[in-house]
Amino acid sequence: MIALVPWPVAWGVQQAPVQPLAQTKRLSLESRGGMLRLPGGLFAMGSSEQRDEDARPAHPVVIGPFWLDAAPVTNKQFAVFVEETQFFTSAERRGESLVFDDSVGTWRMTPGADWRHPEAPESSILGKDNYLVVQVSWYDAVAFADWAGKRLPTEAEIEYASRAGLDDCDYPWGRSLELHGTCQANYWQGLFPQSDEGADGFRGLSPVRQFLPNRFGLYDMAGNCWQWCADWYATDYYGRSPAENPPGPAAGEVRVRRGGCWLSTAHARSALRVCHRNYAPPGESTNHTGFRCAKSDQ
Repeated sequence: MIALVPWPVAWGVQQAPVQPLAQTKRLSLESRGGMLRLPGGLFAMGSSEQRDEDARPAHPVVIGPFWLDAAPVTNKQFAVFVEETQFFTSAERRGESLVFDDSVGTWRMTPGADWRHPEAPESSILGKDNYLVVQVSWYDAVAFADWAGKRLPTEAEIEYASRAGLDDCDYPWGRSLELHGTCQANYWQGLFPQSDEGADGFRGLSPVRQFLPNRFGLYDMAGNCWQWCADWYATDYYGRSPAENPPGPAAGEVRVRRGGCWLSTAHARSALRVCHRNYAPPGESTNHTGFRCAKSDQ
């Protein structure tokens, strides 16, 4: 049993100033196979704002130490897995997958779309080894994690990792969507879905590690693509979840996704916020969802 310590001052009414990343002393973390060891501890999970109905109440959570991929899984990494195991993804077995059509602002089930052809049968990932793998279902992500000797992170672990000690901030990097007028993640700027201005340097997916990491040294904790979590999703889970290492509900119909994506817009309820919750059926695959892996501390 991990003893709860007094609640951090940062959760109080008075907010401490957030130091720019370059001026903030990062935690000293070990690296292993592209993973970082996070020390764990007490943090404020969720939101106290009325608008965030499924992220309330804000509540104290204790997370034990664990390892997390510094960046999401890439096409190159997933290709090694497929080559060694001859694995067929959910989309490949179905023969189709969901692709967002920004010309009309809707999702279309597209025959021939899969992780090698994320936009359409004629699209390709050639030359995109360092891009996040997408068009992978929750089942595909679990299969990769098992092969790698890892697992998917829990929703609580992802929020703890995203916040990186900034319990009173909306984003992994601070309180504002931009820092000094500069985009900190890959998301949609402009009129959605008619025009993505690409002010962040990209339209659609970007390679990993294109923006500064957060204070834990983690990349792409917001934007670029949604990331599967281990948990089942339930709207009311925060009102009954355990205070230590919450694993998510015992059963459900949809799985949690976190982090927002390249389609996320800069509105007041932006999916890029660290408290934002999202979900999808575990068999669903899209061109805006990928994953990263975790590993329990050994």
